[in-house]
Amino acid sequence: MGGGFLTHIANLIKESDIVIEIIDARRPDETRNIQLEKQVKGKRKQLLIVMNKADLVEDKKFLEQKKAEISLSARVKVIFVSALERDGMNMIRKEIGMSENKIAGKDTIIGIIGYPNVGKSTLLNSLAGKGRGRVATSRKAGLTRGLSRVKVTDDVYLIDSPGIIPFKEEEFNLFLVESKNPNQLTDPELIALQLVGYLGKDKIVKAYELDAEKAKNADEDELIEMIAAKRNMLKKGGVPDEKKGARDLLEKYQRHEFK
Repeated sequence: MGGGFLTHIANLIKESDIVIEIIDARRPDETRNIQLEKQVKGKRKQLLIVMNKADLVEDKKFLEQKKAEISLSARVKVIFVSALERDGMNMIRKEIGMSENKIAGKDTIIGIIGYPNVGKSTLLNSLAGKGRGRVATSRKAGLTRGLSRVKVTDDVYLIDSPGIIPFKEEEFNLFLVESKNPNQLTDPELIALQLVGYLGKDKIVKAYELDAEKAKNADEDELIEMIAAKRNMLKKGGVPDEKKGARDLLEKYQRHEFK
């Protein structure tokens, strides 16, 4: 969707073979984004959850319990690290080395996502090595605009994306219970993207009478484009107006028109 971090997140997931979600070990539930995890897995991309700042948590039993809980619920590998101290970096590198693309002799692209202040940049720099990221950062041909690759090895790259999350889950929950209407939302397009994942394609296809076959392979952005096109919400040149499509989806939900 137009121009903001929504576009960066969608493109990051599209470009990546592996997506690393960083959460704060001190506040794992508050800094974990389940909707985003579903989006990554829905794209059939490998997801790795990293609990950063683990060295700042005194209750190690709590950490182990939370790690097991998250691993079970997300069904993915969960790793403790301290990016600042570079503890746990080898474990992450081992997971990166398991990529099928790397075995096949292709570049492996790893996207890093996370809320502000969970240590995304520190982790990226720790994996890249001192000074290496700044030197090796480049925009290769074919890489979506706004994303840059940081070279880790000859065939492993990290994607650094400006403006990555905040996904406002609290606001999304307020929207779901109708405590906020679309006019009150900070970023309606963001909430619409989350709503697509929440409702699922089948309900949206049925409610809007969309082409089920076309919707089958559509991502969240493309589905909202389909809604805009169906509702004849177009910009100049006949291009679907995603902002209007997103708003229509939000309003339809709060009118209780999804069965």
